[in-house]
Amino acid sequence: MLITLLLSFGSCSKKDEWLDVKSSKGFVVPETLNDFQALLDNSNVMNGNFSTPGLVGSDNLYIPDEILPTATETERNLYLWADEIWADGTSAEWNLMYAIVEYANLVLEGLDDLDEAQSEYANVKGQAYFFRAYAFYNITQAFCKAYDASTASLDQGIPLRLTTDVNIIVSRASLSDTFQQMLADAQEAAALLPDEQKYIQRPSKAAALALLAKIYLNMADYGQAEYYADQALSINDNLLDFNSDLVSENITYRFPAKGNGNPEVSFYADAIAYRSVRPLTSSYGIIDSSLYSSYEDNDLRKRFFYRIAEGYPKFIGGYSGTLANFCGIANNEVLLIRAEARARLGALELASADLDYLLEHRFAHGTYRPLTINTQQGLLEAILLERRKELPFTGNLRWEDLKRLNRETAFQKTLTRRVGDREYTLPPNDIRYVMPIPMQEIEQSGIHQNER
Repeated sequence: MLITLLLSFGSCSKKDEWLDVKSSKGFVVPETLNDFQALLDNSNVMNGNFSTPGLVGSDNLYIPDEILPTATETERNLYLWADEIWADGTSAEWNLMYAIVEYANLVLEGLDDLDEAQSEYANVKGQAYFFRAYAFYNITQAFCKAYDASTASLDQGIPLRLTTDVNIIVSRASLSDTFQQMLADAQEAAALLPDEQKYIQRPSKAAALALLAKIYLNMADYGQAEYYADQALSINDNLLDFNSDLVSENITYRFPAKGNGNPEVSFYADAIAYRSVRPLTSSYGIIDSSLYSSYEDNDLRKRFFYRIAEGYPKFIGGYSGTLANFCGIANNEVLLIRAEARARLGALELASADLDYLLEHRFAHGTYRPLTINTQQGLLEAILLERRKELPFTGNLRWEDLKRLNRETAFQKTLTRRVGDREYTLPPNDIRYVMPIPMQEIEQSGIHQNER
């Protein structure tokens, strides 16, 4: 496995050999529980290495013809759904996620040598399981097909690295086994973690339960998605009131920096990724007109998510409160998962109540009117629209939604780009929804490449 780490793991085949090498180079050797917690607290690796390649290819934005040539080759490839994506044969989207996996594995192996009775042992172990599950989830969403229970045992998943031995070449598991591993890790995390953490960079039980809800939503297992979303929200269902002083147009990025003080955030992660999707008025990306016009005038998200620059709406505000994209887990997403699952299960009143609860915190005080949608299809359409409006540049969520919803005829969408006189299209269920494995990884490990 080709992995670039801040702490280089080199070519050592065992944890002890790795520790010996690090010791000889003057590095601190992780041996104690505090050492392993310090590894997981390396926020540059564990919280800041996420990425947003799917957003670049989504329908939430477009890049003007005169700007597109100034974007990087990889960003142009993502935007136009090219057959080849990674300009130099490497992908941070792949390498940096596996760096998180390697850190998590190092901690899990190190904990085997420690006394389980130590205070915080379960907490540290739970964090490691969460980080591995969340990294696997993010890799899968970029490099695998949408989950289909009828074909998942045959579809290609990802290499499931469960050891720090980098000399072991791990083949791609099936998509079914990949999802089962994510579920197992997230279940372990939920069983071990405390309800809340001192720092939001450390995942909590609520975050692990929310991750289970995310995974089950992508599996179209709506009963389990509803259950785990409900469990997460039973710990904390607080929402940020967009009428409060925590959100302001006088703040450059509108929201509290790094999620601090935001009552919705259960796990913080971000990404300084592609220029077209960053919350900047100088961003290459211009907001899709249909998305921007879908917000009512009294919807405060229109003011706080966007700013008009040179006559066009640009994304400016997200839960990172910085120039990075928020890639963590927050209650708004979990509430929308529960609402969608409830609508699909026929619990329309409960689903409507979830959506009302969210939107009451988004509209100017006294202006929101509760939903009056009486059909399952109509309510589901409303919930999915609100997912797009509420989470437009969070992680890769819009790309993930396009991909999973393409399985349903009622929600399929053909994406179109026009650059000069040429038109580019991405039909529903196209193989280009699955990004190619970077060539450097293929050459190193010999794993099977995705069809393009």
